[in-house]
Formats: sequence, C-alpha cells, structure tokens
Amino acid sequence: MAKEESHTLDDAIDKTTFGKFNCIMIVIFGLVLACGFLETSSINMILPIAQCELNLSNFHKGFLGSVSYIGIILSSHFWGFMADTKGRKKVVVPALILSFIFTVISTFSKSFWFLALFRFLNGFCICASQTIIYAFLGEFCSMKHRDRVLLVSSVIYGMFCLINPLNGILFLNHEHWNIYIPIIDLNYGTWRIFMLMCGIPSLLSVIGMIFFIPESPKFTYAQGNEAQTLEILTSIFTYNTGKSADEYEVKSLIKDQEFLKKDSKSVGFLRFMWSQTTPLFKYPNLKNTMTACYLQFAVCLAANGFWTFLPETLNKVSIWQEKTDSESSTLCQVLSSFDIKSNVTAYIQEESLTCVTKLELSTFTNVTILLLLHTTILLVISFLIRKVGKLAIIVTFMFMCGSSSILLMIVQIPEISIYLYFAMLLVIVNMSVINASTVELFPTASRAMAVSISMMAGRIGSFAGSNFVGLSIKNYCSYTWLLPAILLFCGGFLAFTIPNINRKTIKS
Repeated sequence: MAKEESHTLDDAIDKTTFGKFNCIMIVIFGLVLACGFLETSSINMILPIAQCELNLSNFHKGFLGSVSYIGIILSSHFWGFMADTKGRKKVVVPALILSFIFTVISTFSKSFWFLALFRFLNGFCICASQTIIYAFLGEFCSMKHRDRVLLVSSVIYGMFCLINPLNGILFLNHEHWNIYIPIIDLNYGTWRIFMLMCGIPSLLSVIGMIFFIPESPKFTYAQGNEAQTLEILTSIFTYNTGKSADEYEVKSLIKDQEFLKKDSKSVGFLRFMWSQTTPLFKYPNLKNTMTACYLQFAVCLAANGFWTFLPETLNKVSIWQEKTDSESSTLCQVLSSFDIKSNVTAYIQEESLTCVTKLELSTFTNVTILLLLHTTILLVISFLIRKVGKLAIIVTFMFMCGSSSILLMIVQIPEISIYLYFAMLLVIVNMSVINASTVELFPTASRAMAVSISMMAGRIGSFAGSNFVGLSIKNYCSYTWLLPAILLFCGGFLAFTIPNINRKTIKS
C-alpha cells in the first residue's frame, strides 16, 4: 500500500481552491474592519449636535474625540496575546458583541463622563477586531492570494465605511426626530439614533462570523491540532467546490517547528503574556517589529491625526472664501485670519451663539469623497500589488503624501490646498499594505501579537497627531504640516529595509 503523502499547510490551504467561501469571508472581514471606523468616527460627527444637550466644552469635545483611541492603545497588546493563545474567532466575536453593547448603552448618556466612559470601553473592545482581523484573514489564504485578499478586503472596508455619511444623511439631520423616554427622563434624539445605527454593523459582523467563519486553520495547526485543521480545510474545500470531503486530497500535514502545543496554564497569565511578547523585541524579530511600529505610527499620525480637523478646516476655508475678496493665501493664512478681529471672526462668533441641530450637507459630501478616493485607490492597488510589489506602493504613497504636506505650507490657492490636504490623508492606504507585510514577517504563533503591537503604535500616532494639531495649528501652523512630511519621508526610506518585501514565495 502506498504511503500517504503529507502536505505543507500552505499547500493544503491552496488545495482548498479559491471560491465562494473566500468571497464571503472577504465581505464579512471587510465589514468587521469597517466597524472600527464607524464606531470611532461616529463620535466626531455627533459632537456639534450633542454639545448643548451634554454641556460640552472644547476640552470635552477633544477628549471624547480621542477617548476611543485610549481604549484601543491600552488593549492592543492584550487582544494580540489573547488571539495568539485562545484563538482568533474566540476573541473577535465576544469583543464585537461587547462593543455593540457599550455603543447601545452610550446612546443613553446624559452627561459627558457617562459618554466618555462607554466610548472608552467601546474602543477597548473594538480594538480586538481591528488588530486581529488582518492576521485572521491572511491565515485563510495561501501565499499566492494573500496580498490581494488583504487589499480587496480593505476595499470592501472602504465601501462599508460609506455607511457613516449615509447614516448621517438618513438619521442625523432630522432635527425633529425625538423619542421621549419618561422612565429615565431622556430625549432620545437624532444623534443618539445615529450612534446606534453606526453600531449595528458590529452586530451584523458577529452573525456573519458565527455562521460562516471557522477558526483560523493556521492557529489550530500551530496549536498542534492536526485533526481540527484538516476538518476546517476540508469544510472550506467542499464549500468552494461542491465536491465531497473524500475528494480533498490532503489527508495529513507536515509537522514543522510551528506544529506545537502551547500550554498557558502551566505559568501565570502575565508571565505567559510576557513570554509571548518578548520574542518580538529580540533578535531576529526586533528590527521587523520596530520597522512595522514606526511605519504605522507615521501613517496614522498623518492620516487619522489630521483627519480629525478636516471638517473644521473645510468649514473655515468656505467661510473665508465667502466673506473675503482675496484669492491668494496659504492655508495657514486662512486659518490664522480666524484669530484676529475681523468680519470673518465676527461671523463665526455670531454663528457659535446658537446650538447646532444638524450638519451641513457639504460635511457629508467631503467625507464621502475621501472615502470613495480611499476605496478606489485600494481597488487599483489590489490589482497592481502582485505586479509592482508592496515596496513600490509603500514608498510611492509615503513620498507623495509627504510632498503634499510640504506643499500645504507654500501653495497660495485655498482650493488647491484642500486637494493637497486630501492627498496627504490618502497615506492611510499604506496601512493595509504594511499590515500585509507584517503578517508575512512573523510566524503564526506571534503573528497576531506582532500586528496588534504595530497597530497599537499606529493608534498612538493617531492620538498624538490629533493632539499635536490642536496644540500647534494656531500659533505654529507651518510646523504643523512639516511634522507629517518628515515622518512620511523617513518611513519611505525605512521601507527599503523590510526583509524580502517583494519576494514571491514565503514560508507559512
């Protein structure tokens, strides 16, 4: 009798073929990714409307806008550890359920501190899906499809992010919609409904994952469970091809160094967590860890940090154009004109005396434009990445977006400055490419932890960028645009040091 042939795990995944399961998986994981954007960005949309009801000062609004990132930063390491020891699906599903529950509770807020607490808890939980999902998705794909699948999922993410402005148009601007709840003496108005609707995708993601997504086969393999790994791969094969399980030719797997059983019960929780983390900061992983962290920090500082102030900047430019006859000014000169005694300043002061009950349609339009640009670029990249490679994409966007930031200091046409602002924010597309690179740099046993730590660095960048802009743009406007330029240029050069970033085959 012929000896049964063993297959490598990557070969076994490839033999499941690419079909219906993979398409459904990409859509569900794209929705999971979008949940992070919808949950964290919804607060920025509702602050102008909720400020009177909750008596919010500028400090309160700034804190609420960043408190979710505090939860994300503090929990990134924890969720990465849990995913590498307990399983990807076992962590993502409960975390999404909790994030939805905290969103529902936060819609009943009657004070600043109540809302801040539950937005923090929401950020703490939504972090799980955002830091784990790239590793989770990549582990269902062979090397041949991995880069493209990660990017196509990011395209789906961008499409689902359009739920944010759509919810705004459908729910946020109906100022007369109001449900009075006498038992708690609360007017459940439009901003509360909007926040609730932005949380619904988290619940839909849970349903999709429970019914369609199994545990990661690479996780079960790394845990030494060959039987469960083969069961998962066989089910994917039958779903993709419609054939019987007997026709799946892989019956056994080659046992390599990743095929080992981990035992977290023999040592304390914190000690075991430390043992999972320290290898990432030792040779040979230290350089890769620090590179991924720096790139994510630079990208998120430039994109997410400056995104926070985009609506306000657009609004000021619009007012400036309406109230002045000048056509030649840098963006900094336009913004500084709002700090002197002028007709424009008087106009702003007059407008700020009344509570905002709805947002201008142009706000939703600008958000939609940026999201569409982001999605379109990711779609194009998904087709080009196998031809041009990840390095070319990372370097191109680092230098292009850094140059846009420099030009914002000198261009004297406000309309062009706005387009340059948009161009700088598009560096966010590099996040997906960097995550795809990070997934390939680390073994399965520490992959989720590596991605989570690099994403934590990115969230620190988002938090730092938002606060840096708030502190510097009034008195040191030019230097504000210089910082992201320097960080992005350095990141572009650093990308050349990523090992084998454009190689065609890798070890799973």
